Amino acid sequence: MKEENAGSKTPSSTPKPRNCANYSELRDFSNKTGTKPGRTEVVPFSLHADLYDILQDVCKEKKIMYIVPRPHVDFKPPKLHDTGDCWYVYYSVKSPETGKFKRYRVKVNRGTIREKKAAAREIMASLSQKLQLGWSPLSTGQVAKGAVPAFEVFQAFENVKAKEMEAQSLASYRSYIRTFRRFLESVGFTDHSLILSIDHDVARDFMEHLEADDKISPATYNNYLSFMVTFFGWIRRRGYIQENVFEGFDRKPKKLTRKKRRLLTDSELSVLFRFLADENPEYLAICLLCYCCFMRPKEIALLRCSDIDLKHQTVHVSEAIAKNDNESFRTIPTVAMPVFRRLDLARPDFYLFGRKNGDGSAFTPGPESCGRKRIAHFWEKHIKDLDGIGNGVSFYSLKDTGITRTLSEGVALNFVQQQADHSSPAITGIYVGKTAEALEVMKGVDILPEHPLVKK
Repeated sequence: MKEENAGSKTPSSTPKPRNCANYSELRDFSNKTGTKPGRTEVVPFSLHADLYDILQDVCKEKKIMYIVPRPHVDFKPPKLHDTGDCWYVYYSVKSPETGKFKRYRVKVNRGTIREKKAAAREIMASLSQKLQLGWSPLSTGQVAKGAVPAFEVFQAFENVKAKEMEAQSLASYRSYIRTFRRFLESVGFTDHSLILSIDHDVARDFMEHLEADDKISPATYNNYLSFMVTFFGWIRRRGYIQENVFEGFDRKPKKLTRKKRRLLTDSELSVLFRFLADENPEYLAICLLCYCCFMRPKEIALLRCSDIDLKHQTVHVSEAIAKNDNESFRTIPTVAMPVFRRLDLARPDFYLFGRKNGDGSAFTPGPESCGRKRIAHFWEKHIKDLDGIGNGVSFYSLKDTGITRTLSEGVALNFVQQQADHSSPAITGIYVGKTAEALEVMKGVDILPEHPLVKK
């Protein structure tokens, strides 16, 4: 007997048989009401057979036994408190440090009485399964918040961000969460599935789901990944989970995410401006704000009539609408002023480019903003296929083209940076050298030593 146990680790005291489970007992164990949270419908609980084969071999070789957690000794099974206005499932786990039970509870307050009872049964089944297998919010480092339904945590995140973010950024966050929620529901998650059910496997499956979607570009994939890391970082800091399950995934390489748009040619610009001057002078002003003032579609859409100063040839971009949260004043070039003098600025409180229901081509001032999507939609519908406009250009190509041409005209980098509201000269410098023409100033540079390159 001593030889068999040599070199193996044994418990300090021999467990009583009634508290131990051998291989066959583990394999035959089932939870008739249990579910695997967030993954399947209510089915008999079972572990993978290969796992038991491994456990059996280990137990035979090392004399290791599985200690079954004892109800009312190591934990108190979950029960439903269904009186009063607040319903909740409560359970207790014994602390290994103090030997005292610590109580946890999960609120069940949504829906009719029948729906709350059904939700409570599902939560109790899930908790019972985990507690019987040795799970503990104390031993795993998880806190009581981990037993909160996942979708309630999602809503809590949205509620907090709604107080901190601009409407447009919040809309993007909500879009990411809707996509993630639809995915979770497609793999079996319900309104009662716990946040602890979202593990590394779920995270990996979601990212692979995005990767397989032809509509998700590499750049969009990276945007989703960035959001999910931020989202679950918030969830971890709030104490719902122990680790961020979306950390560690590789981003798509930069060569796959590089924007595929080109600069507009002189002839294309002429076609564009002539067409808009006759057909839609308001949209021409929108294009010039992007081309000459380097403004972003969102900033243009949120301008008020009072932001245009015809006397000083400036556009006021308040910190409330600026991408970088910095107030700025953009200069309107003199050659573009005739277009802006034609605009109706009589109502200072109106949006400079409003919306008219039923007419997607109207951008006259109004109490409602046209929105950046309408700006892009007009380009796609009326400009993209215009005779004389080639492939590979978008509305944002105006900004790229304007910055590049201004730099090629010799305007100092710092002035262009200010006009474009770039956070650093490095960003503005990206546009330097985009044109195919040689720079005249570089043609005259002589940095060679006094040595002929060609023998006479």
